[in-house]
Amino acid sequence: MSQLPPEYGVAPPMHEMPRSPKWPWVLLLVVALLAVGGAVCGPRVVDAMSAQEPGPPPPPQPPRVLPPPPPTVKQVVVFEVNGSGKPLTVTATVGSTVQNEMNVTLPWTRTVEVPADEPSASVVLVVVAGPDGAEVHGKYTIDGRTVREGRASGPYGVLTITDS
Repeated sequence: MSQLPPEYGVAPPMHEMPRSPKWPWVLLLVVALLAVGGAVCGPRVVDAMSAQEPGPPPPPQPPRVLPPPPPTVKQVVVFEVNGSGKPLTVTATVGSTVQNEMNVTLPWTRTVEVPADEPSASVVLVVVAGPDGAEVHGKYTIDGRTVREGRASGPYGVLTITDS
């Protein structure tokens, strides 16, 4: 007979027992730990979750009633033009309010109310005398106090009063 290499046809030794796999035991241990942990901590988790659930919504609040805004303080600007003859035009301006009139009869007066807190409400009075050489005297007052006044005369004389 011929000699075969020892690796062929040789059976393993009989004194070693085959080993059983370990993974089923590891899996059983993990499942057992999860089951015990769930049984111990489960009620706590359920209680914590139910505590976080919102209860019934609060009753609706009645609408808040805001106090009425304070009354707006107004300034009263009065324009006055006096003199002889007949002015050709009179223009009175307070902020964005403009009043322009032609061929007016003297004495001429106009009152304009503006909010006291209106920023840079400029005041201007322009009077153009007529061709007859009228003499005109103009002024404006704010809340009863004369602020500016002036005069103009002669044919087409111009009186300009501004707040600056």
